[in-house]
Amino acid sequence: MPSLQPRPGHRLLRCPLCKTGFIAAAGALVCRNGHSFDIARDGYVNLLRPGRHRPAAGGDSATQLHYRATFLDAGHLDAVASVIVDHVLEADAERTLVPWRILDAGSGTGHHLARVVNALTGPVIGLGLDISKDAARQAARRWQALAFAVTDLWGEWPVHDGAVDLVLSIFAPKNFPEAARVLRPGGWLSVAYPGPDHLVELRRRFGLLGQYGENAGRYADLMGRFVGPLITTRLFDRVLLDHTMLRSAVLMGPNAHHIDPLMLDAVPAALAVTFDINLLFARKS
Repeated sequence: MPSLQPRPGHRLLRCPLCKTGFIAAAGALVCRNGHSFDIARDGYVNLLRPGRHRPAAGGDSATQLHYRATFLDAGHLDAVASVIVDHVLEADAERTLVPWRILDAGSGTGHHLARVVNALTGPVIGLGLDISKDAARQAARRWQALAFAVTDLWGEWPVHDGAVDLVLSIFAPKNFPEAARVLRPGGWLSVAYPGPDHLVELRRRFGLLGQYGENAGRYADLMGRFVGPLITTRLFDRVLLDHTMLRSAVLMGPNAHHIDPLMLDAVPAALAVTFDINLLFARKS
């Protein structure tokens, strides 16, 4: 069973009620004003403000997380983390002794955060935030060197100002003002979102939710306004997926709420599927 002691990434957190730092305590995070948040036995902490409910459509279910873990563990989206790591290492090639402080806003299963942390050179501190308690629980149980917390990403993040070197937002809600606030000067924001052809074969076959073309211009404008000048990369590939991976690709995301799983009985044994992912980078000046 994971330890109830705070993990290194918990040091990036601040109290969501009074914005003061937490004092390390066995089994809880406690601020100087006496606000206390228990560390769950799986190792995560719930920092949703008392009386504040999760958005009705927010957060992934346990079923979605199961399918996402199956898909991600097969390595199909590992190129996203690889490109991010290559980019920041090239920009900070001489960084070796100072720990990287990584925040994954919308961490889900924790897969992408773990991939980035494991690939960076030198010491790394990782923290994942997600609205889904199931996601935080599963991620904290699996990735015991990383810290996870439950919070509303559309609101103010319970993270110290200027405390983070790299903010990740990978297929997740994008709160650009908060990302800019928690980044240190010179820190990076990396955003990944679906391109127009992402999973197009599955969208056509099963009538899945489409991608929104206006995202590219809107994200670029907001990143430039709040963080800094933009660098863009596009990952484009066609991959042969078997029956299990096809089902997982459909049911791991928001389509799980809009499709009858019985429709997926007609999924072929294998199908070539397009991966089209936009990656944006901005460095805080």
